[in-house]
Formats: sequence, C-alpha cells, structure tokens
Amino acid sequence: MPALIHSLGHLNHDVKLWKHNLQLSRGIRRQSVVTDGDFTFKPGENRYLKQIEALHLQVFREPLPRWLVWLYRFRARQLIGLALDGEDKVACYNLFMFQEVEYGEDIIHELYVAVAPQYQGQGLATKLRCYSLEAYDNGRLNGVSTLAHHTDIKALRSAQKAGYAITKESAKPPALYLYRQFMRKF
Repeated sequence: MPALIHSLGHLNHDVKLWKHNLQLSRGIRRQSVVTDGDFTFKPGENRYLKQIEALHLQVFREPLPRWLVWLYRFRARQLIGLALDGEDKVACYNLFMFQEVEYGEDIIHELYVAVAPQYQGQGLATKLRCYSLEAYDNGRLNGVSTLAHHTDIKALRSAQKAGYAITKESAKPPALYLYRQFMRKF
C-alpha cells in the first residue's frame, strides 16, 4: 500500500508539471528554420518524437520520462529544438521545460541536449543551442537555464560557447547551474 501511495504522489506531481508546462509554453518560441551547411535547424515536430526517444535512449541509456513525452506531443514546436541532417534524420536535439524552482521568474530550462554519435565533436550542440536561444529571445522570457555535471566538460564548454554563464552550483542534482540572460523588450 505505501508503494501505491508513493506512485500516486509521483503521478500527481507529474500531472501538475505537465499542466503548468502546457500553460507557460504557449507561443513562447519563434518558429524560424535555419540551414547551416548540411544541417537544418528547426522547432520540434511530433513526427520526430520517435527518433528523439531512440536517440535519448542511446545517449543517456534511459528512456525519456513518459510525462515529458506527452508534454512534447502537445508542445513540440515550443519546447524542442532540432538539428536535422540531409536525410531529415535527427542529428541533435535540445529539450526544454519550465521547472518548479523557477516558476514566476520567466526562465525556461534546457533539460537535455543530445547529439547522434556520428555527429559528435563537430560543434552541433553549440549551434543548436545558439539557434534555440535566438528563438526564445523574443521578449517573453528573462532567460534560459541549464545544468552541467562537474565532470561533463563537453556540455559545459558547449553551453558557455552558446552564451551561458556559470552562476551557482546546484545541490540536487549536484551540477553547475548555467544561465543565459535575455534582454527584456517592453
């Protein structure tokens, strides 16, 4: 019985996060498409979710949480950035959400960035981050946050090249908290 109560508590929490993210993400991203060499950078679309889930499992060795998959089904264009190769396959993605600890601050959080193994080391994550930051910098948000584990030097460098700055350390999970401030347009 305690396990069931615990599971229901998690489900309730996930549903609240899902609803809040649906509300906050409405119309927050510019819908531009940019071509750079062999790659096309664009907002997410539902038709790429299976590729994203497969790449996520390959890179992170765990599936995306189900509530996030459902969120992205409804808000792919607002909360996902994609870099597609010449064959229209996902070469890199970044996933965003609004975190509870940042509610009321108009900050969106870059939750995951993954690059397909054959494209790693080519600066693709940095280019996608720059593309997404430009898409979100439209006067509706104060900035974007992300986390980088202390030992993940590639993620840290990629974020810093895209304009994020280390502002503090996160206790849970233990990581560096990085932030990119936007200029507010009134």
